[in-house]
Amino acid sequence: MSETMRAARFDRYGPAEVLYEARVPKPVPEPGQVLVRVHATSVNGGDLHIRAGRVKVLTGRKFPMATGVDFTGEIASAAPGLEVGDRVWGLRRAGGVAAEYIAVDPDRLSLAPKGLDLVEAAALPVGTTAITALRDKARLKAGERLLVRGAAGGVGAIAVQLGHAMGAHVTALTGAGTVDLVRELGADEAHDYRRADPAALGSFDVVLSTTGTGLPTYRRLLSPRGRMVTIAFDTDHPLPSLSDIAGAHRALEAGGVRVLPA
Repeated sequence: MSETMRAARFDRYGPAEVLYEARVPKPVPEPGQVLVRVHATSVNGGDLHIRAGRVKVLTGRKFPMATGVDFTGEIASAAPGLEVGDRVWGLRRAGGVAAEYIAVDPDRLSLAPKGLDLVEAAALPVGTTAITALRDKARLKAGERLLVRGAAGGVGAIAVQLGHAMGAHVTALTGAGTVDLVRELGADEAHDYRRADPAALGSFDVVLSTTGTGLPTYRRLLSPRGRMVTIAFDTDHPLPSLSDIAGAHRALEAGGVRVLPA
């Protein structure tokens, strides 16, 4: 009889109350995978949208469903470069990390920072999205103008700090209550997105959008060699939003510019 473990599951879409603790088989790592004893997980926007059923056109109705992408923990089975007991952090795009154990590919984790406890560290793997978007996809350079939409969110707040550290001029769009916070994070300009007139913001070399709405409007703000990176779509209107993203991709490619999902 296989070992079991505790894991978070839900049998229907809805609020946090639909989550429950289930007993499920403890995972057995496949060749090349490593077993991690999970210490902490974060709850990001994607988890909330999936559980609430906002993207059920994509996730379907096959229940029960698991939850969680970002995690910290300790190595429970040795792997090349990793020893049992090593503190690690990482993410698993397949989800289901809200459990006592997970099997994961070693390239999806790294040694956790020594200066943070594992609960604090669990909130930071989302930062890899911002790094990928600005450094690897957009190839942001010092002196360029960067616009961050959703600048107070998990990815956006880190993107503002990274953009500032990389020497860009950072303009941030955020809610009215977080304008001062975003300025403290390093934004050269911060605006309430509800009041800001996009046409008055100027031209940008890079636009990072953490929301999938209004992409054509912000595409028009790109400089001749500008790059747009979008990491999300409108969960209230998923199919039109995905179509919008695809249309933006085609339009930018035709103009010699790329729109890149992070």
